[in-house]
Amino acid sequence: MNTVQELRAALRSGHGFPGDAERLDAELAAQLLRQVPVDRLDQVAEVGTVVDLVTVAEIASAYRGRVLLAADRDAVDAIDEAVANLLARQSAG
Repeated sequence: MNTVQELRAALRSGHGFPGDAERLDAELAAQLLRQVPVDRLDQVAEVGTVVDLVTVAEIASAYRGRVLLAADRDAVDAIDEAVANLLARQSAG
């Protein structure tokens, strides 16, 4: 997964966790589709003011990590066990 398209394809084909594909698209859209009103374009000093590419890279990296994590059965089992323990503690307390 070296591109956002490859990441999206992996998520859409069931890799990652439920809902990741939709959340990735929403998070990327929030960054990439930010609009600057036409009457304020002269106030935009540089592209980074409109699109924070560091944030876009962080989003892609986080979802790539989720795909890799979901592919590790031992990690998923450990997460499931931790969540079950937390839920048991919440319902007991």
